[in-house]
Amino acid sequence: MVLFPLALVSAGFPGFVAAICMTIFELPFWRRWGMKGVAEWQVSAVIVSLLRRKFTRRRALTWMSVSMHLFHGAALGVVFRLLLLGLFGTTILSSLVLSYAIVYSILLWIISPFLTRKFFETSGGFRMTRNGLAVSFLSHIVYGISLGLLTPVID
Repeated sequence: MVLFPLALVSAGFPGFVAAICMTIFELPFWRRWGMKGVAEWQVSAVIVSLLRRKFTRRRALTWMSVSMHLFHGAALGVVFRLLLLGLFGTTILSSLVLSYAIVYSILLWIISPFLTRKFFETSGGFRMTRNGLAVSFLSHIVYGISLGLLTPVID
């Protein structure tokens, strides 16, 4: 099945909204601990900084990190939809989508920031704290719940 641009947007929308829910959950921790309190924003800051180094030596600003974070949420929403289609075809039980989305979000957390932690710490010149990783894990659960609840509604 070939996805057209409108289908990609509709697949990315639940991921984008789930990333907004995740970001809202992360805001109090960012206010309390700064960037150290939100591992995803640290990872996004490194990605933005690496991309910007081609043009300037300045570091990423917070809004750039959050924007990259939201973009990733939308893109990963598309990946989730493609996985559902690939695994189950057109028949998807909406009662199971929530479970799949939570498992998917935990797998995302394991991949990044957990397994890629050293790479981003070295590239970004910072250290991810336990608090930041804990907030990251919980916010991934928020992402999974939001994605799982939104995906059946959009289909």
